[in-house]
Amino acid sequence: MTNEWRRWEDALQADVEPWEEDRARHESERADALACDVSFGTGGIRALMGIGPNRLNRLTVARASAGLAAHLLSTNPSPTVVIAYDTRRHSADFARVAAGAFAAVGVRTIVFSKPCSTPLLSFAVPTLAADAGVVLTASHNPMEYNGYKVYGPSGDQATDDLAHAVQAKIREFDPFDVPIEPFDEALRRGMVTWVDERIEDEYVRAVLAQSTRVDCSNISVVYSPLNGCGLKPSQMVLEKLGVRYGLVETQCSPDGTFPTCPKPNPELPAAMGLAMQQALEEEADLALANDPDADRIGVAVRRNGDMRLLTGDEVGLLLLDFLCNAHALPAQPVAITTIVSSPLLDVIARDAGVELRRTLTGFKYIGEQINLLEEQGRADDFVVGVEESCGYLRGTYLRDKDGVVALMLACEVAAWHKRRGKDLLEALEELYERYGHVVSKQVSVEVNGVDGRNELAKLMERLRTDAPKSVGGLAVGTVYDYVSGAPMPGDPSQKLPPANVLQLDLVDDCRLIVRPSGTEPKVKAYCFARGKTREQANARLESMEVDARKLAHG
Repeated sequence: MTNEWRRWEDALQADVEPWEEDRARHESERADALACDVSFGTGGIRALMGIGPNRLNRLTVARASAGLAAHLLSTNPSPTVVIAYDTRRHSADFARVAAGAFAAVGVRTIVFSKPCSTPLLSFAVPTLAADAGVVLTASHNPMEYNGYKVYGPSGDQATDDLAHAVQAKIREFDPFDVPIEPFDEALRRGMVTWVDERIEDEYVRAVLAQSTRVDCSNISVVYSPLNGCGLKPSQMVLEKLGVRYGLVETQCSPDGTFPTCPKPNPELPAAMGLAMQQALEEEADLALANDPDADRIGVAVRRNGDMRLLTGDEVGLLLLDFLCNAHALPAQPVAITTIVSSPLLDVIARDAGVELRRTLTGFKYIGEQINLLEEQGRADDFVVGVEESCGYLRGTYLRDKDGVVALMLACEVAAWHKRRGKDLLEALEELYERYGHVVSKQVSVEVNGVDGRNELAKLMERLRTDAPKSVGGLAVGTVYDYVSGAPMPGDPSQKLPPANVLQLDLVDDCRLIVRPSGTEPKVKAYCFARGKTREQANARLESMEVDARKLAHG
C-alpha cells in the first residue's frame, strides 16, 4: 500500500495544496483512498478530493474523461462535449484537465468560462447540439468533496446504461497513462472553445416561460445562493416576478470553502440559518436558498416570530397541489416523483385526475420519464417532477432538477395562497385536513472508510435476510426488495431498474424505506407515518425515527 500511495503522491506532487491533509491522515483513511476506483452513483462520480483512485484528483478526472471519450468515439467520429464547473475548490482546474483529456484524443469541448449551475449545463447540452455534458460539482456536499457528473445529449443525467458503459471504458485506462493536452494549446488549436455567455439569458427565459403568471408583488423573500452559482439567474427571476427581496450578502460571493455553512445543503436548518434570521429581521414571508450548484431549493416560512423550514416533501406537496388546482392542466397530465417521496402525492394527483409515476431515487430517472413522454409526442402533458431531497422541475426545457424554476414556483405558490389569506404552513394544514395526515422524515447515518463500506453492505444483507417484525411499534406487513427490479408504482407496465433498496410497508399505510446513498458515504432511512390526527402522525413518526436509527446503525 505504501508504494502505491507514493506512486499517487509522486504523480500529484505539483498539486500539494489540494491533498495536503491526506498525508497526515490515519492509515484507515489512506487505505480507503486506495481501496477502489471512484465510480458512478446516483449523481455521477462523487468523492472526497485527495490522493488515490478513490478520490477526486486530476488523474481520476482525466481517467473519467478518457473513458467517456472512448465511449463517445465508439459511435461518433467527432463528438462534442460541454463542460461546466461550480464554485467549489479545484472545480475550474478539474474542468481544464477534463478538456485537455478530451482534446488529446480528438474530442472537441465547449467550456463555460466561469462557474455556472448544473441546470444551466443540462440546458446547454441540447441547446448547443452536443453529444454529452460534464459538470464538475459535488452539489450540496461539504467542501472536501467534488464530483464529475455526466449528461447525455438530451441534457439528462447519465442513465444506468450510459453510466455502466462509461464505467467499463474507464476501467480500460491506467490513470498514470492518460494523455492530457495543455488547456491553452487545446484552446489555440480550436479543440476547446468557450460557451457564448448569452446562453444564460436563454436559460432564464426558458425558466420564466414556466411561470404560472401569478402576481407575486404581494410577497417578500430573503434569498441566498450559499456561496454558489445561483445568484445571477435567481435575481433575474425575482426581479421579473416583481418580488421584494433581500440578499444574504455574506453568502453571495462564490466561495468553495462555504465559510458560513460547512454543509451547504438547503435541506438543513444550519445551512438556512442566516437566511432565516434575516427573514425574521426584515419580516419577509419566505427565506429561500439554492445549494451551490443551484439545482435544489430550500424554503422556510415566517410564522409568529419564528421560521419553519419546510421539508422537501412538504414543498413537493404544495407545488403539486398548486399546479393541479390553481392552473389549467393538459388533457392527459403526468406528474413524476420517486419511491422515497411522500405517499400523499399519490392522493393529491388521483384527486386531480393526474397520473403520478414513481421512479427510483435520482432525478435522472425522472428525466428518463420526460424523455419517454417526449418520444410519445406528449411532452406538454408533463406537469411537474418532484423529489423529497428538494429537487423540482416544471417544463421540458432541461432534464434535471432546477433550483431556479423551483424558486420561481415557490414564490408563485406563496403569493397565490397569501391572496387567499394563508401562509404556506396554513396551506399545508389544509392539505392534511383534506387528504390525511402523513408526515415524513429522512434519517441518515454516515459510514466512513473501508470498514464502513463493508458494514453498509452487511447492514443491507441483514435487513434482507432478517427484516424487523415492527418499526416504531407498528407491525411490518409486506417487504419489497428492489434488488431484482420492481413494477413502477403508478405505471405497472414499466419496470424499475434493479436497486439496492428495501421497502417495509407497515400497518395503517405507514412505511419505511432503507437505501445506501448514491452520492455520500451514508445509509438513508425514509420514514412515512400516517395518523387520524396530526398529533398521532407525529407521535408515530417519532417512534419510527428511533427504530430507523437503530436499524441504520446495524
